[in-house]
Amino acid sequence: MPIGGDEEELLLEKIGELRAQIKQVKGERAEIAAKIREVKAARRELIERIKELRNELRNLRESLNALRQERQTLIEKRREIIRRIREVKNELFNKRNMINSIKSSGAKSVSSIRSRIDRLEWRIITESLPLEEENRIIREIARLEALLEKALEARKAYEECKELRAELKSLVIELNDLNKKIGELSERMNSIRAKIGGLKEEIGNVQKQIDEKNEVIRANAQKLAELTEKLNTLIPQYREVQQKLREIRLGRKKAIEEAILSRKRKEAERKLKEGKRLTIEDLKVLYGMGEEGDGEAHQ
Repeated sequence: MPIGGDEEELLLEKIGELRAQIKQVKGERAEIAAKIREVKAARRELIERIKELRNELRNLRESLNALRQERQTLIEKRREIIRRIREVKNELFNKRNMINSIKSSGAKSVSSIRSRIDRLEWRIITESLPLEEENRIIREIARLEALLEKALEARKAYEECKELRAELKSLVIELNDLNKKIGELSERMNSIRAKIGGLKEEIGNVQKQIDEKNEVIRANAQKLAELTEKLNTLIPQYREVQQKLREIRLGRKKAIEEAILSRKRKEAERKLKEGKRLTIEDLKVLYGMGEEGDGEAHQ
């Protein structure tokens, strides 16, 4: 059995075991590193997707706010129109009451009243009337003039009623148009709200996937750190055992060399005692010189 043979065999076994463990750990670490790269790539795609969804969500919210402001403006305008419609209806009611009141007072048309006044004034001018009759006619003219004033007021009120009815019709048309526009805006807003709801749900799902990827990356990074720590323990052990093996082999080599040198020295001493010719190698062995060079020397 060579010098240190058993220990060398044990060291070789240990080196084989450590080498296998290191290879296995490196393989596992490479697989986990590849897995982390794969998951990170998938996470990057999800992050890009969630950015797109959030931009879309922001644009929809801006559109919704714009529609909300537009609808609010139309609602304010509708309030004004409704207020004006009430005012116009009140004015119409008052003027109709005034016209009915004048009609109930016996007022006739403006032209017939003026004609009657003209005839009475003409009688006063052209006829020689008794004082009592003249006074009666003057009172009738005064009554007719008062009636004419009411008739003129009624005519004016009637014309104003026509204008108010036309305005009311126009206001109702405008109100209907506003109601239609407000309804359309409300439908568009509801549609956008539905899209916003869908986007929020999708963003939540994507964020959940990102969180899951983060957890996978974290768990694998922990495994990678553990494997790296294990590798950092195995490699020094491997180098230490290799160093021990080198030392054993070097010691064995030195022992063999010393045995050879001792044998050569004994052989040279034997030659010297027997008076035989010594070679340069014999001299080197005897006097502790190096082993370089060959040749012969004489005693």
